[in-house]
Amino acid sequence: MGNTDNDHWKLYEASSKRIEALNQRQGEEDDKTDKWMMTLASGSFGLSFAFINQIVPVNSAGHIALLIAAWSCFLSVLVLGIIGFAVSSFCHSALAKEEAEMLALKYKGVDAEYKNRSIFFGANAVLGYASILFFISGSICLILFIAKNLL
Repeated sequence: MGNTDNDHWKLYEASSKRIEALNQRQGEEDDKTDKWMMTLASGSFGLSFAFINQIVPVNSAGHIALLIAAWSCFLSVLVLGIIGFAVSSFCHSALAKEEAEMLALKYKGVDAEYKNRSIFFGANAVLGYASILFFISGSICLILFIAKNLL
């Protein structure tokens, strides 16, 4: 009977380590996505702002609302990215605190499970998806602005 408990404990520890590694990788991928979105949005915003007059002279351009919408979307990505970094930092701190509490409970012999995640974990995901959506929307608006004025 004792051997079975030991086997269950080893399986539990292995599963916990696997889940922890997956969570860590997910966090790293989220950070990479946030950084890429910030880079792409700031680059698109900067390039469109700097070169739009060479492609489509703004003085004679129509559909200026599309250009303003594109710039607004790119700016939204940047703002959401900054907010996302702060929320992500908070989430990592909360997760580290929870891990420390779980280790303390395990050391005392208490079998602990993860608590419900804070609302900030969901907010972090929403911010990431919203950034992607705003970037795609801004790119579409910019392409439409150029196409409508060149064709």
